[in-house]
Amino acid sequence: MNKRTLSVAIALTLALSTGANVLAAPSASSSSTSLEQVKQQKQELEIKAEKMDNQVIQTMNDLENNKKSIASVSNSIKQTQANIDSVQASIESQQKVFNQRAKAMYTNNMSGYLGAILNASNLNDFISRVDNVGKVMSFDKNVVGDLKSKKEQLASGKEKLNNENNKLLALKSENEKKLAKLNSDKESAKNVIASLDAQEKSLEITDQATLKAIASAASNVSASRGGTIISSDAVVAYASNFLGVPYVYGGTSPSGFDCSGLVQYVYANFGINLPRTSEEQQNVGTPVSRDELKPGDLVFFGSPAYHVGMYVGDGQFIEAPRTGLSVRIAALDNRSDFTGGRRVK
Repeated sequence: MNKRTLSVAIALTLALSTGANVLAAPSASSSSTSLEQVKQQKQELEIKAEKMDNQVIQTMNDLENNKKSIASVSNSIKQTQANIDSVQASIESQQKVFNQRAKAMYTNNMSGYLGAILNASNLNDFISRVDNVGKVMSFDKNVVGDLKSKKEQLASGKEKLNNENNKLLALKSENEKKLAKLNSDKESAKNVIASLDAQEKSLEITDQATLKAIASAASNVSASRGGTIISSDAVVAYASNFLGVPYVYGGTSPSGFDCSGLVQYVYANFGINLPRTSEEQQNVGTPVSRDELKPGDLVFFGSPAYHVGMYVGDGQFIEAPRTGLSVRIAALDNRSDFTGGRRVK
């Protein structure tokens, strides 16, 4: 019987105590609490997993919207660049025409603006030509100016689009990291839930197995304190009733035990009277090696013994340790001062 099985015995002993008076009325079950804790942890993780599922869906939707926005902005950037290129080509073409006309003013063939003015036939024609040339030159300058202004506006618009695109790319990267973490957390939660699920099933199986074992043990133990063969399971189950009872120096009752007082009290319930101290108890019964230990055997520490406990199986023993602590289950492997066991029944 391992530690978990032993803990389960407390709850099951409660149910059986009315039918077998060798089992005293125990305290509240630590096993039920363990099983309920596992169920509670599992439920909490399942709720968290559900929330993470919802966050994953939201983040995936955000990513999809990011991609659509990035595609839209990217198309706008391309179109804006095409417009800028077109305007630049118009500026260059118009500037070329303007430069050609201006240059003509300084050539000898009199073509262009200056030629148009000097070829006037009279004063009125001259004045009219000067006015027209002025209008043409002003128009050329306005056209080029408007095109440059349009180019600047397009360039500014492109810069804004690039900034927006960079923000969207950063948001996309952030959402991708968020999604990766959510999926990782979700996978971790899934693994823990699976572990808790297995633990829950194990505890439930242990509950059922221990119920049968304790019921069988109880049926084999007589209510009298005569020569009945004592079941090790019944002794251990009875001893486990006192888990959590505080250590009291010289204590020999459920209000408080010291180490030898605990094992003395437990075996007295089955008609076996043990000496009061661990040193004296070390001389009772049949010696057993560590490999031969069975549930119910006494385990001693030191020679002469200064501490005693009761072996419960799987390398564990129940003990009343010391002042400030309570009756508990401990691992025999953690004690380097084990000196031997005694079988007293």
